Amino acid sequence: MKVLIAAGGTGGHILPAMTLAREIKTRNAGRVLFVISSRKQDRDIISGKGIDFTVLPITSFQSKNIFAILGFIVRLFAGTIASIALLLKFKPDAVVGFGGYVSGPIVLLASLAGIKTIIHEQNVYPGKANRILAKFVNKIAISFPEARDYLKGFESKIVFSGNPLREGLKRDERAGPQEGFSVLIIGGSQGAHKLNTIIPQAIGLMQNNQRNSLNIIHIAGKNEKEEVEKSYGKIQIKNRVFSFTEHMARLYNECDFVISRAGAMTVSELSALGIPAILVPYPYAGGHQRLNAMALEKIGLSIILEEKNLTTLVMRDAILKLMDRNVLSNMSAGGKFIEKPDACKILIKELCK
Repeated sequence: MKVLIAAGGTGGHILPAMTLAREIKTRNAGRVLFVISSRKQDRDIISGKGIDFTVLPITSFQSKNIFAILGFIVRLFAGTIASIALLLKFKPDAVVGFGGYVSGPIVLLASLAGIKTIIHEQNVYPGKANRILAKFVNKIAISFPEARDYLKGFESKIVFSGNPLREGLKRDERAGPQEGFSVLIIGGSQGAHKLNTIIPQAIGLMQNNQRNSLNIIHIAGKNEKEEVEKSYGKIQIKNRVFSFTEHMARLYNECDFVISRAGAMTVSELSALGIPAILVPYPYAGGHQRLNAMALEKIGLSIILEEKNLTTLVMRDAILKLMDRNVLSNMSAGGKFIEKPDACKILIKELCK
């Protein structure tokens, strides 16, 4: 079986798609070719990972400027021609789209050509590309049961697969009473300026004994790493600041709770591991992160802080609330009742049908 996997634009689309690609190879279920956009970020994520990939000359529509519109049309046309050529050359038995603008043309063309097509939606609220493709594809795999509410009319196509999670992701129970609290702060692959600035300030408002019981692990993004380190240095708190890391599985096991945006990948990982979290949804991009966060809040696994109401005092109080073993234990209990499907197993089964 030959499988074409298309994903691009953000790590949230590419990382779960890469997990599926590796699993197909590991199980000798078929040959995989990965398709990404022409953005350097896409190439950086997948390069050196042992996955065959190709680039389509497609970028997102970002401006209403007439020259930007014309440029987008030209790239879309070129990307469509390249997609046709790729389908004719590779001759896939199935095409899987993980969202993002790069997946649109090739999944649509594959569907029109009678090739088996599956789209995977990582968020509660489906992205624009997947909402359009839903009517054409054979199957729609969803990460959250709540996504069904936004895919009315396509119920017969929906498969609840969950989100393919990164390898080695397993929560080891922290043995016995712990001294202090380890907090993992995730701003996403590019960091989050709001979290990078407000969290050190919030911790600075704490009493000395409260502040000294914290151990901070902070993924800040490469542009703000040094500033974040300086901020923690000023309040003399134990910290490790990363610009980026490929060792998330290890860091999850070191922490007592997480402070993060509410991207689909992070929310899926927190759900699978049952880690309590303070989530600050990114308020733009259609507001889909808030719906992701609400999926965890519903089972008691997260506290949601809206960015428009976020102050240093609000953040400080939220952190202090989670610096209580009983609170953390009660929150984690909610995660034990979540259905945790094996996404790769389900997707490969659908591909092999």
